[in-house]
Amino acid sequence: MKILKVIGALLIFSIIFPASAFAQLNKVPNLKLYDFDRLHFGFTLVANQMDFVLKPKDNLYQTYFDSLPPDNDLAGAFASKVYGIRANPSTGFAVGIVGDLRLGDYFNLRFIPTLSFGRRELVYDLLLYDEQGTFKSERFVTKKINSTFVEFPFLLKYKSMRVHNMRAYVTGGIKFSFDLASEAHKDEKSNYDPKLYRTDTYGVIGAGLDFYMNWFKFGVELTMSYGTRDLLLREDNLYTDGIESLRSKIFMLTFTFE
Repeated sequence: MKILKVIGALLIFSIIFPASAFAQLNKVPNLKLYDFDRLHFGFTLVANQMDFVLKPKDNLYQTYFDSLPPDNDLAGAFASKVYGIRANPSTGFAVGIVGDLRLGDYFNLRFIPTLSFGRRELVYDLLLYDEQGTFKSERFVTKKINSTFVEFPFLLKYKSMRVHNMRAYVTGGIKFSFDLASEAHKDEKSNYDPKLYRTDTYGVIGAGLDFYMNWFKFGVELTMSYGTRDLLLREDNLYTDGIESLRSKIFMLTFTFE
């Protein structure tokens, strides 16, 4: 996948770029007392890939929808079958503020409120029929779902021993999110795009590297977040009734400056 190649390239660049800071091991380490401070603050820049974990209903292709929404994508059709549904991810970005509390030599508690932007797509393979039940055509319909998340992650960070100007670490925890772009709270159905509930809770796991520069600590981290809630609002139409569950999945490449 192209996004994975981009993330891989960025990760390699992020490791090579600060390598000059510890290439000469005979130099005095940077920020020698940094890890003894009780509190640290900083900010993050994030490239993300938003996706869905989609579970179609059993025997989806056998379900016959004879009451179609007045959607331009279905113009001229009287009934339809959903032959298949798939989710397409897309890239986005996020910014956040870092609050880091030292718990010990190897553990930190981190709170990183973040504003994330992104979009996902659901692609429907539809078989369209006329009023006599005669097959007319096959049509692919793409529904775009935009999201603007306000996120509140609480993470436990476990660090390795510092080697000159570098540490490796793993992190994990939970994240609460609120989707400002959700239309699920609206009473009126302004369109027939699938709508998501606003709130979700994620499990988060990741790993990264910290580099101690002359004046700040630079980090690069790859994180995966998996939503626990079925987000799809059912509206009694073929765009929602063929889906058993729809959960959020987000990959993030994060650059931290502390």
